Amino acid sequence: MTATDKDLMTAKLFFNAAFPVMQVLLDDDPKIKAKFSAFRATVQFGALDDSQPLFCHLIFDNGKVKIVQGKAEKYDLALTFSAIAKMNALLKGGLALPSIKGKLGLLPNVLALLMGLKIMTKPNNKLKDLAEKSLKVKCSLYMVTRALSQYNKQGDPSMQEFCLRQPDRIYQFRVEQDGNPAHIAAYLRIKAGKSKSGHGVYERRSPFVLFRFTSVDGALKILDKEVEFVEGVEKGFVETLGSPEYAMYLNDYMAVLQGMLT
Repeated sequence: MTATDKDLMTAKLFFNAAFPVMQVLLDDDPKIKAKFSAFRATVQFGALDDSQPLFCHLIFDNGKVKIVQGKAEKYDLALTFSAIAKMNALLKGGLALPSIKGKLGLLPNVLALLMGLKIMTKPNNKLKDLAEKSLKVKCSLYMVTRALSQYNKQGDPSMQEFCLRQPDRIYQFRVEQDGNPAHIAAYLRIKAGKSKSGHGVYERRSPFVLFRFTSVDGALKILDKEVEFVEGVEKGFVETLGSPEYAMYLNDYMAVLQGMLT
């Protein structure tokens, strides 16, 4: 089965933008942190394709995970799908079964971590407390800023054109909570066609656009599309400082990527 260009792009965004968010779960989710505190293994994950098989492997080392693109020289566990579209379907919450090889005793932890990523699509009314709400917002912002950069690096023509026309600009995302102006923060840097995402507040340059969410609850409403961005501004959930035109451009790309990955 041959994957479409959209299938390939979606899979690459999962590998390069969503999978790195696993580290947030390993750090901030108490149950997952406990499962992986003494977990060491290499897990290969990927899909076959008639023209371009796609794989990555996850190297777990006592609470840390490193995502490496491509097949592993040696793995402890391998999950391989018969088609990239089927792999994408599972990662979006659908039903698809991979072939499984290796140490099956590792599988429950790995599946728990993959399921943990579903917090980004968990309904807001099912989030039990501020810690869980913050975890969803943190995972979502880390993923979307990384996905924006990867969308450029993986060759989307529109995103590449958007990045090429910018000299050196910071798009900063900041979520306030209980008096902390950077309870959660992430950024995207674009410089003459190149892009890079990062966590925290970028200190060396003032933001070209600042997306300032006034609370975790407000951020959730916008990230989950309970309210449209413009309505969120009107209701005080988010404030944009800087270029309104470019803020809307970036918001449009974010909506495209969220549609691809959720």
